[in-house]
Amino acid sequence: MEETEWDIQEVKRLKKKRLVQYNISMLLSFVLFIYYVEKGGAAPVLLGLCCVLFWIITAYMLYKLKTGKTIGTKTSRLVEDFEKDYKGEKRWKRKTMIEAGVISVISVVFTVLLFVLDFESARMDFPIDVFPFIGTWVGLNIGEVARIKIL
Repeated sequence: MEETEWDIQEVKRLKKKRLVQYNISMLLSFVLFIYYVEKGGAAPVLLGLCCVLFWIITAYMLYKLKTGKTIGTKTSRLVEDFEKDYKGEKRWKRKTMIEAGVISVISVVFTVLLFVLDFESARMDFPIDVFPFIGTWVGLNIGEVARIKIL
């Protein structure tokens, strides 16, 4: 599709729908995190799951970069197609390369830290340990709303 064929109001609606999907998945993660901490779960297991999640995201980003295809809901695919058309193939590919590079570095660093540092003595406290998660959640929402308003 060409840039002129996209209805900006429809794209905004799709981006809002995707934001709701992100928020539902973050809420589910948040509830599972609280449940795990309240049941006395071990920090190394939680950090190991986060490490696996980072590597899954890295693999997805590299797949998207290599093939140009998006895996996910119809809404996500349509928004990604719009981004490709709106920014142009070259700019989209550069942005995706940067994203893949950053998440790859985070995955490697997180994996090294997981094996090097001793997390056995780490305790998880419910109210305090939730703040980074909430900060990420708020940051995601602020960023997405700002990008929606830019359109």
